[in-house]
Amino acid sequence: MEGLRECYPVNQPLLSVIVPVYNGEKYLEAAVGSILSASYKEIELLLIDDGSLDGSAEICARLQETEKRVRYIYQENSGIVSARNRGLAEASGAYLCFCDQDDLVEPLMYERLIEKMESCTADIGICGTGRLINGKRSKYERVDDGMYEGEKIKKELLYPILFRGYDYDFVQSGNYMYGTLWKCIYNRSFLVNNCFRFKRFINYEDDWIFVTQTLCAAKKAVTDSYTGYYWRVSDGSKSHSCHFVEDIIPKMREYSVFVTNYLKNGIVDKDIFKEYIRISLCEHFVILYQNEAGIPKYDKEKRDKYHMEVREYLESVNYRMKLQCRKHLKKGVLRRKAVLGALKYLGIEKTFCISRAVDWLEKTLSSVQWIVMLERRLKRGKNETNHSNTLL
Repeated sequence: MEGLRECYPVNQPLLSVIVPVYNGEKYLEAAVGSILSASYKEIELLLIDDGSLDGSAEICARLQETEKRVRYIYQENSGIVSARNRGLAEASGAYLCFCDQDDLVEPLMYERLIEKMESCTADIGICGTGRLINGKRSKYERVDDGMYEGEKIKKELLYPILFRGYDYDFVQSGNYMYGTLWKCIYNRSFLVNNCFRFKRFINYEDDWIFVTQTLCAAKKAVTDSYTGYYWRVSDGSKSHSCHFVEDIIPKMREYSVFVTNYLKNGIVDKDIFKEYIRISLCEHFVILYQNEAGIPKYDKEKRDKYHMEVREYLESVNYRMKLQCRKHLKKGVLRRKAVLGALKYLGIEKTFCISRAVDWLEKTLSSVQWIVMLERRLKRGKNETNHSNTLL
């Protein structure tokens, strides 16, 4: 640590940047380069190698040898949740954030957010984010400049995530956000004092849980409209792949119990809390149908068994009574509109056909740039112009 401060005597609090690494040799050096070339210099960069099988280990070792701010930590393959938690345990900075191995950080992200956090002792700092697609940049998440305390954190930051894709009077924030971790810088003492750790129940929700759980507990948060982080998107990326999740229904139930426990303490207005529970259940309906796409076409026995499990689950929760939130769906949420509408009017079995049709449509129109343009037109609409950022 002393070596770091001798090399960069800038009187800045140390920032720990955690990068989970797994088979990331293609873009890893670009990601690391963007972090180390940031205007904020007092950084320790933790490369957590989760048992990579490609040349990532050699790249990490070389970076550690040539750059004093890099620490290379190897562990047996245990998954991204384990890698992130290892980073939490190893970090020593006053502030802490995460970066994916193939993404890019803009030069001023850390400096701007930490300066704002320092000025008001905030627990969380959040910036805008964008997508990087074939070398072209486009907006992804948008935040306004602001400082929020208490219930304002829920109204302006938490609710836009919980109710994303739905139109409710109590969600009037100018912030347009997903439950992504990339945009956040945390005060490490806030994380340590609250014993926050990453959890995963199914295969996709660890970011979302961590972000929403910390927003529930935060006393003060700041936001910066600066687009500070770019997510590299490609057709082969994990987010565009489909894998069947075994035992998804009991996993969903575990997930719901965990999330409900911290949200019921974080959301003061119990009517809003109840509305989220309804929406969450409908979101699970959509995920159940989407999960079928991961079953091989030739495996009829597995498909039939899964259909029976879904049917029994939906009937057990009286699914038709939970579909009222459909009327609050915004434009541009094709899958949710299609699946929930089919459930209401066509029933459980025919909804599988509708879901498969949506899968086919998304694959047929799989140009990533087309998807981005559609989302920008339908989800943001007029707000796109009103809240535009200058893209770097």
